[in-house]
Amino acid sequence: MVNEFRVTLCLIIGWISASVPMALPDDARKPTSPEIQRHAKWAKIEIAFQGPESSVRGEPNPFRIEVDVQFTSPTGRRIIVPAFYNGDGRGGSSGRIWMVRFSADETGRWQYRTVSSVKELDGRTGRFEVVDAAADAKGFWKWGRLEAAGTPKNSIRYLKFREGPFWLKAGCDDPENFLGKNKNFNTLEKRKAAIDFLSSRGINSMYMMTHNIGGDDNDVWPWLGTTASEARRNAGKESRFDIARLEEWRELFEYMQDKGVVPYLVLEDDSAWSGYDHRRYYREMIARFGYLPALLFNFNEEYNENYRLPEALQWMKVLEEIDPYNHPRGIHNVNQPDDRYVDSPFVDFTSIQTRVRDPLLHNRIAQEWLERCRRRGKRLLVVNFDEGRPEEDRKGWWSAYLGGGVWEMHVREPYDRPLSSWEPGWMQLGGARAFMESLPFWKMSPHNELVREGKAFCLAQPPKTYALYLPDGGPVTVELAEQATFRYSWWNPSNGRRGRFQNAGTTNGGLRQFRPPGPGDWALRIVAISNDD
Repeated sequence: MVNEFRVTLCLIIGWISASVPMALPDDARKPTSPEIQRHAKWAKIEIAFQGPESSVRGEPNPFRIEVDVQFTSPTGRRIIVPAFYNGDGRGGSSGRIWMVRFSADETGRWQYRTVSSVKELDGRTGRFEVVDAAADAKGFWKWGRLEAAGTPKNSIRYLKFREGPFWLKAGCDDPENFLGKNKNFNTLEKRKAAIDFLSSRGINSMYMMTHNIGGDDNDVWPWLGTTASEARRNAGKESRFDIARLEEWRELFEYMQDKGVVPYLVLEDDSAWSGYDHRRYYREMIARFGYLPALLFNFNEEYNENYRLPEALQWMKVLEEIDPYNHPRGIHNVNQPDDRYVDSPFVDFTSIQTRVRDPLLHNRIAQEWLERCRRRGKRLLVVNFDEGRPEEDRKGWWSAYLGGGVWEMHVREPYDRPLSSWEPGWMQLGGARAFMESLPFWKMSPHNELVREGKAFCLAQPPKTYALYLPDGGPVTVELAEQATFRYSWWNPSNGRRGRFQNAGTTNGGLRQFRPPGPGDWALRIVAISNDD
């Protein structure tokens, strides 16, 4: 029977059970199981291997034992995935289990082989069958990997699921220490409840520090240690990781995949301790979480407090070399177009922090980044605003979306409050996402020049589709394609995700004036009526 996408395929080599001990196979180089396991495409595949008896504090350090697993696809592609020490394989800190987590992107027969300097963990082989994803797969599992799809030729500036739609980010920026000790988010259950809340509002990304030792809150790290000072001692060349904590993160991140919320992992906080073993840290994060279909990495919040830009870009090269899935990457607060950033093949999106008084400036900033990419002959970066100010001002995200960018809402302190404290911001941000997703936004580009009178931003795909945001109301006059008929409808920016368009009508092409149905800011959708309609 085909496994459900949430069911883990666990091919265990020489597993020593607490109840029924099992011996190692006579020939460890033969397939580990005579039975071919079957698994759904894109689902998590876990394969466990028995190595030397150890513990998280053991000597020699089990985390220094590297195991790479080479997977060979049905079409002959080879993918090398790092494995990790996993104690007893059930969250315990002592045992002899090393594990690899993998996500297959092809159906058919796969094979694998381990490579390690440790004899017990070297040369282990096996095979499994991958079938189509389950029809009822939840969330992101049904669409496959979220990837940077842009090239210099296709001019795509959004991320896209391999077998699903383009992704328009409407993210949550706070609290950045969501994995830390805030009383409103300090248990797995509270964090899951927070994800439920965000998902219900249409928020589809969560910004989370995975290391802030010495940083703003000093309460999040993956290394072994109950205090920051102990974790620091365990984060250098002799890195040791907290298996139980990372298993809790895994459960949360998988839950987020189900709920349609992308884990956006920020690998270092601003002014945090930077003396850790970067490569070992990155390897552990990829080994444990890289199989997730939707995952974003950010090198550092306010990177400039600890690094120069060439150094930061070099670390993103290291991450790219470790990550077989090539998850999208960015570096926080390169805020103005920088040719070094635009030219780098190791970043896929911007991570902009603005401190502007006029939220409408985000429209211009987004266009400046896109234009710089075009002039350099590079792929278009995803223009991502991570800390837009003024906080919670919807004019900021509307102007960014209509400029070709995406948004993550930064909120006012204090951060240790229920997420509902910042309503109606979440609801309205989810509503802006709904407006954008009613359009072929990935085919549209900024065209403010089409607004001939009045104040509005325009994103369009002439002659078919036009979207406008009127930050101060109307009327506005817009130049539509000649010799065409259009349907138009209005969207109230105070709407939530389930809001409806209103005051619809039809109009001919050419210069046309539109007047919103009420005071305040409004959005307008204009779509050509085809002969088939």
